[in-house]
Amino acid sequence: MPQVKIERIVSFTSEDTVHTASNILSTDISKKWKCKTAGEKCASVVLQLDQPYVITGIDIGNEHSAYVEVLVARSSAPDDFQVFLVMSSFMTPLESRQSQNVNKVRMFKQEDFIDDRRNDKWDRIKIVCSQPFNRHVQYGLAFIKLHSSDGINSEQLTQTSIGQFIIRPASPDIFAAGSLFARKKENEEKPSTLLLKGAAAIREAANSGSINPKQKHNLPVTPKPQIKKVNNEDIDRTTTSNRDTFRNELLYTKDEENNERINKVIEKRNKEKEASNKIKQDQIHANKNTPSKDMKKRKTDTPTKTPLSFKQDASSSSNTVLKRKQEQAKNVVKRVKREGKPFEKLLEDVTLVISGIQNPDRSNLRSMALAMGAKYKSDWDSTCTHLICAFINTPKFNQVKGKGKIVTRKWLDDCYSQRKKLPWRRHALDKSDKGTESEEEICEIENTPIVESLEQSSEVKSDTDEDY
Repeated sequence: MPQVKIERIVSFTSEDTVHTASNILSTDISKKWKCKTAGEKCASVVLQLDQPYVITGIDIGNEHSAYVEVLVARSSAPDDFQVFLVMSSFMTPLESRQSQNVNKVRMFKQEDFIDDRRNDKWDRIKIVCSQPFNRHVQYGLAFIKLHSSDGINSEQLTQTSIGQFIIRPASPDIFAAGSLFARKKENEEKPSTLLLKGAAAIREAANSGSINPKQKHNLPVTPKPQIKKVNNEDIDRTTTSNRDTFRNELLYTKDEENNERINKVIEKRNKEKEASNKIKQDQIHANKNTPSKDMKKRKTDTPTKTPLSFKQDASSSSNTVLKRKQEQAKNVVKRVKREGKPFEKLLEDVTLVISGIQNPDRSNLRSMALAMGAKYKSDWDSTCTHLICAFINTPKFNQVKGKGKIVTRKWLDDCYSQRKKLPWRRHALDKSDKGTESEEEICEIENTPIVESLEQSSEVKSDTDEDY
């Protein structure tokens, strides 16, 4: 449909410093007109056309306006505006309050205009916008296009655009049956005034399919390349250098320098683990080798006995030996219980809350924690100890920070897979919590086989003592 040309902006009630009223004249869709301040009762702009037109269509692009009304006038009576398009709704009250569908576009035809004025010519247009449902936004128009049968046809425009992209004009060539062959024949009959040279002659010969003998002598003669003798050592040196640089570019990048730091941290942790394991083994070995206090007292307090007294005290000494061995077995069992726990009691002192992890991962983590003896709660309270969180600075993260232990889900996965309770600082979510570990690993252990083996050993030793 032919489009009406808008000559200039006559006046406006208000405009934003960036989104000015002159943006309506621009073909760029990203440029809009908005009122100066939010909450204005209404905003209007007056447009002057290049000549009077019978308007047959109006396209309006909205910009957060709830209602838009169009009035018309003539330059002879510029202030005598009459309603041409009644107030039309572009946004519902709910959409206005929630700022939804703010750029709605409506296209009005000649049947939508008022009957008394749709067939008259007008050269001045006034657009009135209002937004009574939201007092916190600036509103206006994205664009407006007027159409008329006397307007400029789209084919007459020098450039058409869609947003910031300019559409290339249509080709004037009209292809008919035999037109290409006729054009080729005309070109062959015309004398060649300009002879092509160089690459243009080669390209022309390739397009035509054969080389014109008249232009053959104008083709450039490429000189033969001069061959230089090169030593084999120089070739090997250049190829090896190029190969090395290419290999370095493929294998190493700047980002991989961080892996060295990670490897150093891993080596440091492994050394710390080895040192702690050695200390534990030394303590266990020392406890086994050092005699108990009862044995020391027995050695110091026992007086010298005669053979007669030794026979009398044989039965009493055997009983004391049995009691002492049973007490040693109980102490060993207690120490084993202190260093390890059954798998179903590894996390018996843990009450955890999960945040930022959705199902099915959430249910899997909960089942793993319950299998290891932990307690689960949906919300954080004073009885909770651990928070398994996926992200930093979440509401639950800020609630628990400074009150409990915040770890990643890898802490529970490693505890379950390695069947031990790991220190929480290794898997702390916040970097500030990662530091010296105040907890020790608690491994899985079965108590019954150890007790039975200790009792069997005590029985064997008691039998040997009685035989003695």
